[in-house]
Amino acid sequence: MKTKTMFRKNVLLFTAAVILLTAGLVCHSSVNVFGQASKYKFEETINLVNLVNDAASEVNHKGEGAFNEFMNNGSRWRNGETYIFVCGLKGDIYVHEDRSLTGKNDYDRKDVNGKPIVQWFIRKALGVGQCGWIHYEWVKPGKTSPSWKSTYVKLAKAPSGTIYVVGSGLYDMHMEKEFAVDAVNDAMSLIRTMGKDAFRILRDTSSEFVYKDTYVFVLDSLCNTLVNPADPSLEGKNQKEMKDASGKFFIQDIVKVATENGQGWVDYLWPKPGTTKAIRKSSYVKKMIVRGEILIVGTGVYLD
Repeated sequence: MKTKTMFRKNVLLFTAAVILLTAGLVCHSSVNVFGQASKYKFEETINLVNLVNDAASEVNHKGEGAFNEFMNNGSRWRNGETYIFVCGLKGDIYVHEDRSLTGKNDYDRKDVNGKPIVQWFIRKALGVGQCGWIHYEWVKPGKTSPSWKSTYVKLAKAPSGTIYVVGSGLYDMHMEKEFAVDAVNDAMSLIRTMGKDAFRILRDTSSEFVYKDTYVFVLDSLCNTLVNPADPSLEGKNQKEMKDASGKFFIQDIVKVATENGQGWVDYLWPKPGTTKAIRKSSYVKKMIVRGEILIVGTGVYLD
């Protein structure tokens, strides 16, 4: 087991080196001084992204000297339920709201659903964009039961040359359409790497692709359902004639938008997992080709 853990850590370190030696896409602040439109809808999301981006910039310029600033209660970095955390690529915690965690290795930390969240923080920060979102359950400061939390992380490099992951999260935050785009792109990357073997991960409720009332689904160009974690009984069945509560053939629309445009959004009425009342849902769908077969990968955001 220790050998496997060390292998994973070495892979992460190698990935970091590749990122720093190559020119890749980097995350930009969701809003800038020129007033460009944000890709996020909600102010709370924009504020959180800007907070993490600014904290990462502090680490880039001040290095480890910024850590003490992040620990000050009542400061911009630590206010109410919102706080900046910093970890290393091996899972060592340098800054956290829970001071008992600082100085410890938390690489194997899991949430109540078995999601390896610290590993995900690191992997997301080491991705092409060097930033991104992770969704999981965590206990609010001063509480005992977990709540859903969405955390934004970003890679930072101190003047010392050490690479860190900087992040912060919000509890029960509004679902952004950008989360759906992020999940679909990640799922497609996984499918490109693993082929259809990736489907078992997409179905796994402890994976990063299943959270709150959100999940990734996969169809083929004939409207056959290949992956649907919310209702596995639909897998292997043709859904061409499936209608939503308004009578819309939304599966046909999903396939048409993806195959004709390559990607896009489809709105329809659909109940949340475990419920029966249909509400407005918008799904982001995207086409990919795997060994000559067209696949449509998508996930939706409920608009209530």
